[in-house]
Amino acid sequence: MAKPAFFDYPAFKKTKIPAVRVAHWKPVTVYTRWRWVVQAVIVLAFVIVPYMRWLKLDFTNDQYWLLGHEMSMVIALQAVVVLWFGTYFVNFFENYLVGRLLCGWICPWGLLNRLGMIINHLLRRHPRRALALVFSNLVFAIAATLVVMNWALDLSTLVNPQHAYFGWTWCILAGLTVLGFAILHKMGFTFCETICPFGMYLTVVTQKNSLRVVFDAGRACVDCGLCTQVCPMDLSPREMDFRDPMNGGFGQCILCGDCIDVCRKRMAPEGLPAPLRWNTEKNILPLLPPETRTNTTGLQP
Repeated sequence: MAKPAFFDYPAFKKTKIPAVRVAHWKPVTVYTRWRWVVQAVIVLAFVIVPYMRWLKLDFTNDQYWLLGHEMSMVIALQAVVVLWFGTYFVNFFENYLVGRLLCGWICPWGLLNRLGMIINHLLRRHPRRALALVFSNLVFAIAATLVVMNWALDLSTLVNPQHAYFGWTWCILAGLTVLGFAILHKMGFTFCETICPFGMYLTVVTQKNSLRVVFDAGRACVDCGLCTQVCPMDLSPREMDFRDPMNGGFGQCILCGDCIDVCRKRMAPEGLPAPLRWNTEKNILPLLPPETRTNTTGLQP
């Protein structure tokens, strides 16, 4: 077992990422417990809102509802626009003040990516792990497609061959399922990093004064690398303060809290506090930037 050591500046050994990425799913802190609760509520909302017709568009039957009452298409679409822009502005201020919570706490697609990682990790020694992962991602893709489609059409059209849009509905289901499966199975969180427009936008606007993970140089570290192995965004949480915010820095952190969880879990047997902490905590001794490192002569290298 590695011996706890103190680090004054980022000089950690390079972390080797395993073929099957480590996935953390048992909450250790209150923060991650609430993250799972919020994600579950968001998923339920995506299902319940159109089901209860609080906001429902049915282009297949030319019917539209708002707050349980049938409305014209124009009013229903206006409600969608208001909801979209309202979500945008709330997310803008939330991201400016708190950080990139949308990706780590709210986005249902991020939850599906996380579930895929968990299944892949739990079955890492199973002889049919790859097949199980394909099946799981296919189920996730179908479920996500049906949930999204339920906002814009009547799903009963899928089982009504006499309906005028029966064929089109199946084509939409098949197309979106294939697209979703490809993203889940081949890209995972890479999609969030490189393609998702919301993800790219949040990377740019995230402020350094927002909530973020920091390394406390006043606490010992065993340099196990678990924090990097568990990070779904392929970041090095201990070094994010010294990286370009848009290239390995805090701008790409989705604030899932998994790195802090595994750090606390790993340091508990040592009887030591975890060096990874939230920047809102007190008495944090930050790492020195690499350029302040001095050699034995006291001169800058």
